[in-house]
Amino acid sequence: MSRKNRFFSALALAALVMVPALFIANEVAFAQTQAAETAQASSPEIHAVLEKVVHPKRVKVGDEVVARMTESTKLKDGTELPKGTKIVGKVTEVKMKADKEGPSKLGLLFDKAQLKDGKDMPVTMALVSVAPRWEQNGVDPVAAENTGSSAGRVDQMSQQQGRSEGSAGSDTLNKGLGIRGSSSSSSANAMRPGVCYIQDMTIASYSMGEPGTIVQSTKTTVYLDSGSRLLLLAQ
Repeated sequence: MSRKNRFFSALALAALVMVPALFIANEVAFAQTQAAETAQASSPEIHAVLEKVVHPKRVKVGDEVVARMTESTKLKDGTELPKGTKIVGKVTEVKMKADKEGPSKLGLLFDKAQLKDGKDMPVTMALVSVAPRWEQNGVDPVAAENTGSSAGRVDQMSQQQGRSEGSAGSDTLNKGLGIRGSSSSSSANAMRPGVCYIQDMTIASYSMGEPGTIVQSTKTTVYLDSGSRLLLLAQ
């Protein structure tokens, strides 16, 4: 066999080996992604609001952070967390200002529920979305993001007419990492994991372990006001 024929034979053999391997690798990656999305989609949702402002001037790493549940939730093990249950966490990272070393940052990790009888119960969960305090008669950026709501339809029309700067549009809907599909809730005000609804801030990452959730900004100091809405996913 000539050198040229041997070369093409070797090339053909390599292709026969590589194509199935690439196909299998892609199938494995797809299966892993689907499994992760399914697990996340089935995670119980915890909706809560912050009891006190969390500002870099007032807190340091390790300080306690407390939120109050606004809806009841049942965990995977069947445990009922009624409305009003306190969700307790801590500050894991603080960076006051954005500079050449990086954006302003605030890290939070919630890891227990404080029941009404005063008992603490460990809960593995991740803060996956934050939104500003609900203001009566105000335009809610959460609803504005949902194109099925009236606020969302107004925002869409405004963008189509080139007037989006006057609405609660995309500037208030900065998106971070870890985004999955829409919340299982059909509410027009449903928050979505991976989305920060506070202007000029994004969710850089979130996890159920250290350092928890990192909210960051390249434009402003990251802080969460009292009454800020939180969406957490429990294991």
